[in-house]
Amino acid sequence: MRSTLLALCASLLASAPALAAQGRTISFQTEDGWTISGRYLPPRKSRTVVIFAHGVAAGKGEWATFQDELGRRGIGSLAIDLRGHGDSQSGPKGRTDFSGFDESGEWSRAGKDIEAAVAYLSKRGIPARRIGYVGASIGANLVAATNPAPRWLALLSPGVNYRGVRLPPPPSGLPVLVAASPGDDYAFRTASEYASARSDITFLQAKQGHGAQMLVDPEFLKGFLAWIERSHGQ
Repeated sequence: MRSTLLALCASLLASAPALAAQGRTISFQTEDGWTISGRYLPPRKSRTVVIFAHGVAAGKGEWATFQDELGRRGIGSLAIDLRGHGDSQSGPKGRTDFSGFDESGEWSRAGKDIEAAVAYLSKRGIPARRIGYVGASIGANLVAATNPAPRWLALLSPGVNYRGVRLPPPPSGLPVLVAASPGDDYAFRTASEYASARSDITFLQAKQGHGAQMLVDPEFLKGFLAWIERSHGQ
């Protein structure tokens, strides 16, 4: 009986690295007074951590299935609710949602949320060289402009200008992926032009969808995951 239990324990321990880490809800402060909520899955030792930024009226939950898939591969992730969204509605002026951001110009300041996410990871021993950024829609524009530079950058359905947040030129010296679906005309034209700026930028197409919606396309998902795995080793 004892030998059977020992064998069972050894089997469970051997298989443990293949299991996805359990995500936990965390929060941190931005330098301008917002409390940002996120779902964090720690990485296996030395693996990448991906910061996810969503689009307008979305939230961290849209990345949950993809976070779990990355977790099964040992890749960590931190999906945040941008200011004014989801559980990140506590700001310097009290509880506020994103509905007034167009008038106040708050969208352009939401990049501080991503910077604060980088700082959160830094305090846990994860430097910028082990962090990848994934943004969807306006989140793509925000991560593209975020400092410090990440290990790699993935932009899903970016736009030349979303609500005053302009898409900067492609950064040099790091792997970059841009993606859009042909039916999403504005994002597709933006992604095509962005990819043409550098010969080494990867351009992925999904059959349909905008931003994180493209992840339901099996072929797109397969290609995106393969790119992340390759970029981890670069």
